[in-house]
Amino acid sequence: MSKSVQGEALPQRVKKFYERISVERDAALEELAKLYSEDVRFINPVVDQRGLSNFEETWKKALRQYKTFEFKNVLVTGTDELFSLTYSMNIKFAIGPTFVTEMATDCHAKDGKIFLCRDYFDPLGTLVGPFAPISWLYKKIFSHLVA
Repeated sequence: MSKSVQGEALPQRVKKFYERISVERDAALEELAKLYSEDVRFINPVVDQRGLSNFEETWKKALRQYKTFEFKNVLVTGTDELFSLTYSMNIKFAIGPTFVTEMATDCHAKDGKIFLCRDYFDPLGTLVGPFAPISWLYKKIFSHLVA
């Protein structure tokens, strides 16, 4: 892995951002412009948008919406130009259960900043996860549909 201007490889800096936002919340957002390009494209199962300001707003919305918003067991693999993070994301609203989402994020970068960020997760599985009977049914149904 090559070293960035800051002396640490980009994948490790992104890992630290995820760990930092879990604790410092909004204060960690100051790192976004150091890690992501101005025209970053952010994609997940429910969002496809461009631009650092839109990306930052997505983070701010999540921080407003969730009482708990944390990333656990963040692992990173790859190079400065193409790397992936895997982790558990735990979110909780003001009331109700904690939702645990197993995630992967692929990052494509050039010139020391990420220009494409794609999250992979199962939104429906996450939603039903805390409810054992519904979760069981969901898994049972999909076990017949997916190899």
